[in-house]
Amino acid sequence: MKILVVDDNPDDLLLLRLVVERAGHEAIEAVNGQQGFELAAAHRPDLIISDALMPVLDGFNFLKKLKEDAVLKAIPFIFYSATYKADKDLALAAALGAEAYILKPQAPAELWHEIEEIIEKGGNLKTVAAGEVTDLEYLRKYSAMVATKLEQKVAELEKAVAIQAETEKALVQAKEEWERSFEAIGDIAMILSPDLRITRANRQAYVVLAGDTGRELVGKYCYEAFQEDGQPCAGCPVALARQDDAGHACEIEHKALGRIFQVSVSPILDPEGKIVSFFHFAKDISAQKEMEIRLSQAEKLEAIGTLAGGIAHDFNNILTPILGYTELMKMDLPPESPAWKIVDQVVSAAMRAKDLVQHILTFSRQQEQQRLPMAPHIIIKEALKLLRASIPTTIEIRQEINPDSGMVLADATQLHRIVMNLCTNAYHAMRKTGGVLAVSLQPVQIEQDDPKVNGQVLTPGAYVVFEVSDTGCGMDKLTMAKIFDPYFTTKQQGEGTGLGLSVVHGVVKEYGGYVSVYSELGKGSTFRVYLPTIVPPPATGEKSVAQPLPRGTERILLVDDDQAIVGLETMVLETLGYRVTGVSSSNEALQRFQEAPRDFDLLLTDMTMPGLTGAELSLRIHAIRPEIPIVLCSGFSELIDGDKARDLGIQAFLMKPVLRKDLAEAIRKALDGVQNSAKG
Repeated sequence: MKILVVDDNPDDLLLLRLVVERAGHEAIEAVNGQQGFELAAAHRPDLIISDALMPVLDGFNFLKKLKEDAVLKAIPFIFYSATYKADKDLALAAALGAEAYILKPQAPAELWHEIEEIIEKGGNLKTVAAGEVTDLEYLRKYSAMVATKLEQKVAELEKAVAIQAETEKALVQAKEEWERSFEAIGDIAMILSPDLRITRANRQAYVVLAGDTGRELVGKYCYEAFQEDGQPCAGCPVALARQDDAGHACEIEHKALGRIFQVSVSPILDPEGKIVSFFHFAKDISAQKEMEIRLSQAEKLEAIGTLAGGIAHDFNNILTPILGYTELMKMDLPPESPAWKIVDQVVSAAMRAKDLVQHILTFSRQQEQQRLPMAPHIIIKEALKLLRASIPTTIEIRQEINPDSGMVLADATQLHRIVMNLCTNAYHAMRKTGGVLAVSLQPVQIEQDDPKVNGQVLTPGAYVVFEVSDTGCGMDKLTMAKIFDPYFTTKQQGEGTGLGLSVVHGVVKEYGGYVSVYSELGKGSTFRVYLPTIVPPPATGEKSVAQPLPRGTERILLVDDDQAIVGLETMVLETLGYRVTGVSSSNEALQRFQEAPRDFDLLLTDMTMPGLTGAELSLRIHAIRPEIPIVLCSGFSELIDGDKARDLGIQAFLMKPVLRKDLAEAIRKALDGVQNSAKG
C-alpha cells in the first residue's frame, strides 16, 4: 500500500515512516495538513495516518477538506494524536469521516497491529455519512473544541509553573505551539475580552480586516474591526454565550466589507467557571452565498419558464378560435367593405397576441444557443413591443431603428435578452420621475486609428451600433466601474440580482463586440453595443405570387379537447373540401378509428389532452395503420417539438393558433407525401 503519514513532530513522523516501511509498505511524509492535502492530491494514497494538532492546517480541517473533495474523500483516514482525545473530539472526528482515532504513544509493533485491525474491521469510530455535519455545526463544534483546548493549555501551564520551575521550558514550548496553531488557522480567529475588545488576532484577521492599511486590531472592539461602527454587530452570538456559558454560531453580513461570515463565539472559563475571554471565529462564506443566489435564480427562471408554458398553451387555445373565425368572416366579406376592414384589424390584433406569446416564451425559456445570420432591427422592434406593454406611459420610447444597418451572427434569444436588459435598466432609472427612453440602431465603420481598436477591444471593420439612453438618475464613477461585475446591483432586495449587465457584457464579448457606457449623476446614462456585421446571403430575386389554398376531398379525423377549436377547424377544413369527423376526446377518437380504420385518410390531433396525449394517440393509431398521415397541433408543450414529432412518424407539427393557410398547406403536404410514397 501507499500510505501518507502527516505529523509536525519530526520524531513522531520518523516513527510512523519506519512502522509503515517495516510492514512492507511505501510511506509518503508531510509535516502539516496543507502539505498532506497537496501530496494526497498528487499521489492518491491508499491510507492516511495524521496527527490532529498541527500548524498551517490541523488534522480536523485537513480531514474536512479531504471529505469535501470528490476524488480524495474515499481515502481512509486514521488519527494518531496525543491531543483532542475527549469524547466530543472523537465524535467530531467520526462525524467528519475518520475511520479511527489512535492515542499516542504506541509501541511500533502495537501501533501497526492496531492499524491492521482497523483496516480489516473497517474502523473503530462510528462514522456518519458525509455531509451530515453542516458548515455551521462544524464551525461551532470545532471552535468549541479549540476553546476547550486553549482552556486546557492555560490550566496545564499554570499547574506546571506552580509545581516546579523546570517546567518553564515546557511552558515556552506549549505557548509556541499554541501560537503556531492560532496563527495557522485559515479563517479569522480572535481572542476577545469580556467587553469584546480584541486581545489577540491571527494573521488572517489582519489580512481581511486591516489589509494593506497597517491598522492595529488589538485594543479595538471587535465590531469596530468588522464594520467600523460604534455599535455591536446585529445578531452577534456573544449575548447568548454570556447567558449559558456555551458556544453559539450565526451568519452575519458586514456590508462595509462586502462579505458574509459564519461567526462562532465560545467562552473561555477560569477554574471557577467565570468567563475570562471569548474565542471568536469567523469564516468568510460570501462565495458560498453567491452560489446559493445563483441556484435560487436558476430555480426562479425554471419556474418562470414553466408558468410561461402553461400561459402559452391556454392563451393559444383561446386565440385559435378568435383568429380562425375572423379569417372565415373575411372570406365572406368584400374587401372594400367597412366590415372587412374591421375584421382585418381583429386578425392583426390576434396575430400580435400570438407574437407576444412567442416573445414571452423566448424570454423565459432556457434554449440552446443557435447563432444564425439575422437582421437585428427585427429583434429590437419585437423586444420594444413587449417592453411598451410592460412599462408606464410616463416613460416615452423614442426609436431610430435603421432597417439597413446590416446582418449579425447571433442567437435570437440572447440578442433579445441584451435588448430587454439594457432597456429595463433604463426604465428603472426613470420609473420614479418618468422620462425618455431612446433606442437607436445604426451601421458604423470602425477604422484602424479608432481608439477602440488601439485599446484592443475591437478589430477594424463594419459594425452595427445598438444604443440605449435614458434621462434618469445616472451613475457616479464608482458605480460605473462595477456595473459589469456579477451580482453588483444598485436595486433594492427583491428587484434584481445584478446579473443582467454581466450577461450582456459576456455575450457581446463572445460575439466579438464591445459595450461602452457614459453616465453622469442626474443626467442619465447611455449604453452602446457594437456587434460585427456579416455579409448577408444573396437574394434569389424571385417574387412571391399569391397562390390559392390547396384543397382536397379526403376524410379527416379531427380531435381536440376544446370544443370551440373542434368546431372552428371542422368549418375551416370543410370550406377546403375535406370531409371531417370532429371529436373532443382522444379516447373517443381512438375508438372510432379502431371501429373503422379505413374510413379516415388523415388524423389531425391536439397534443395536450386528458386521457391520451396527441403523441400517445398517434402511436396507437400507427399501430393499427402505420401508413396513415398525422398532423399534430400544440398550444405549447415541453414534451413535443418538430424534431420529436418527426421521430414519432408524424408528418407535420403546427403551433397554435394556426392560420388557415398554414393548416391547409400542412394537411395537403402530409396527404400528398404519403400518397407519393405509396405509388413509389
